[in-house]
Amino acid sequence: MCSDRICPVRRAFTLIDVLVTMVVIGVLIGIMLPSMAVVRETTRRVVCSSNIRQMGLGISMFADDNHGMLPSTVFVNVGFDRVPNETTRLRVAAGSSYSSRFNGRGDNTGSWDGLGLLYHEGYLETPGVFYCPSHQGEHGLKDQTEAWRETDSDIFGNYQFRGEGPDGNTKLFQIVPRRAAIVSDSIRSESDLNHESGMNILRADLAVFWFSELTPEVRALLSSDDSASTSRVWREFDGFVSGG
Repeated sequence: MCSDRICPVRRAFTLIDVLVTMVVIGVLIGIMLPSMAVVRETTRRVVCSSNIRQMGLGISMFADDNHGMLPSTVFVNVGFDRVPNETTRLRVAAGSSYSSRFNGRGDNTGSWDGLGLLYHEGYLETPGVFYCPSHQGEHGLKDQTEAWRETDSDIFGNYQFRGEGPDGNTKLFQIVPRRAAIVSDSIRSESDLNHESGMNILRADLAVFWFSELTPEVRALLSSDDSASTSRVWREFDGFVSGG
């Protein structure tokens, strides 16, 4: 009790105080959210770059064990109609329209191809390496989990494999120029792009670069599903990374 002096007035929060505080917090959250999204995407880009770097190591080990050869892919082999936009396929099902390209090499468990050979032959042991955490289109890791469990099914990844150098050389250590692109984020179609602002690229010298030149011309090439357009995108990559 306050008998000899006046008690101090205790001021409680009013409804206005609470509402003002909530508004301020809401404004701060609104300011921070875009920054958080940028941080998340930056983190995903780093993971994506790490995936491609691991593929580079796998390709190098594969080449060491196979007379310098890159993993083979039936989608760029001489003797067939080239369909380089299909090199995101890691395994081709026995019943696929592309299974005839293997000339009897496949069986009822499907045929591993391109980057998929790195998994099949033990150079890369984790399926997650073949998937970009930023991928929003078809064939993300969650979509493909069941396919990895099956013994015969098409398996798609999120990375494009060139299968050769710009000079047509299929021996890793003989590709000229050494800064030519050999693996990238998916360029199968514009809807398959992993990142909105660019893509990670692995060069023949096994360095990883970030390609940020997604000009309207490049996007127009990505919107086309013909082989010539895919080949032109690879040349765009070559011109970028060779200058670095």
